[in-house]
Amino acid sequence: MLALGGVGLSTYTAQARRLPQRDFRTADLMGGSFAMQTSQLALTRTGNPDIINFANAEIAEQVRVASALNAAPGSAPLRSDHAALLQRLQAAPSGPFDRMYVQGQIRGHRELLALNNSYLRTGSNPGEQQVAQMSLPIIQRHLAILSNLREMA
Repeated sequence: MLALGGVGLSTYTAQARRLPQRDFRTADLMGGSFAMQTSQLALTRTGNPDIINFANAEIAEQVRVASALNAAPGSAPLRSDHAALLQRLQAAPSGPFDRMYVQGQIRGHRELLALNNSYLRTGSNPGEQQVAQMSLPIIQRHLAILSNLREMA
């Protein structure tokens, strides 16, 4: 099962690189929907208090980002690679679930970090640039937390 999760995560990363970045809002909301839905799932699947704390913080953050982008939290559709990973997480036994969740969050946060950094440098919408600026330190903090969780999961 872990091998399948790794293959799915590799596909997720490859497809994320092909995502056009000219529509920051849509890309950010889609990444946020994935982070939110997988975190909501984590709240029902893990007993690890550190993962529960992270999942709650991630959900709260995605609510703030969606609000700043004038969207309903979790309303953006999942990309096909995100949907496939969500299905793998839903089917994962409890033991491998934590590791798969953390790995997916790390990859998703790296993708969001690149998206927000790029938009901050090249974007033209001042409101969206503010969202990118607000998001960067939070994404970086979440990556640090996730790095620690990866060692424990």
